[in-house]
Amino acid sequence: MTTSSSYPDIDAQADLMVYLVLSQLLMRHLTGRWLTVQHVVESTHLWLLTNGGSVDWLQRISLGSRAQELAEEVAQIEGITFDVRTLEAAFSGYQHLNHRSPAVAAIYGACVAFVVERRTAGSRTGSEK
Repeated sequence: MTTSSSYPDIDAQADLMVYLVLSQLLMRHLTGRWLTVQHVVESTHLWLLTNGGSVDWLQRISLGSRAQELAEEVAQIEGITFDVRTLEAAFSGYQHLNHRSPAVAAIYGACVAFVVERRTAGSRTGSEK
């Protein structure tokens, strides 16, 4: 039997992924380009400083490398226009997520599904990461 302590915190992973996806979307709307790898690393470090280090480095790399792909997918969510105003409202002071924002709620659901699917796929292949 696997104990829950052997699994990383789904909420922390999803929260990091939301932060990275929103950062990707905001950059895309402001500049027409996605975040560079360096910007993803910097955004991840900023999130860690603000929220604590509960996501290990390998998981951070994995999540960071998929953030743009997930941003492209969530940009298609019906009922939410991911314009600059919506994206700015998703952040509280650019460091914290505004969990009352409809954009954060929608993206959070997609990120939890992504993290759980990743974990499920990993457990089928013998890897939990």
